[in-house]
Amino acid sequence: MILAMILTAAVLTVFAIGAVVYFHLKKTEQQKYMAAAGNILREDYLNYSLQNTINPQNLAEKPKSKKIMIYIKSKSDGSKLRYVFDPEKTVLFGRSSTECNVFINNAAVSQKHCRIYVSDNAVWLQDVGSSNGTVVKRGLTKRYTLSGGYQIALESGDRICIGDCCFKVRLFLFDLMTD
Repeated sequence: MILAMILTAAVLTVFAIGAVVYFHLKKTEQQKYMAAAGNILREDYLNYSLQNTINPQNLAEKPKSKKIMIYIKSKSDGSKLRYVFDPEKTVLFGRSSTECNVFINNAAVSQKHCRIYVSDNAVWLQDVGSSNGTVVKRGLTKRYTLSGGYQIALESGDRICIGDCCFKVRLFLFDLMTD
């Protein structure tokens, strides 16, 4: 009886330590992509300031301090890939290392394969005429195959599969004023 109680206490302790470590790592990951989003928006403000100082006759539009951002992560060939983007600036995926924001070196991927962009206050994924299509997996059962210019509104938690590379998507609202 005492041995069973000691064993139960040990298992619960190991579980509790594992949970603390897991949530710490998750928090650290969130802190990293939030910091990256802040850097992107700060750079937009810096560019806005420089443009208006250099050429005050052609005033640039002030950037938004609060906007939807996108965090994309993937495990590919043993390496972890993580990206943070402002989807208001179109994000292009493909095999062209010079034209695409996300370069995927895979024969099943077209030079320009798909893009993520913002329209009507939604974040969209559009296949841009790829040879093999773009797959969006939503939840455990829903699967959408896009090709020939078709598009779908992205949701946080979607997985985008391009060739043999899959990216998990997290949409989040970032406010520079509360950072």
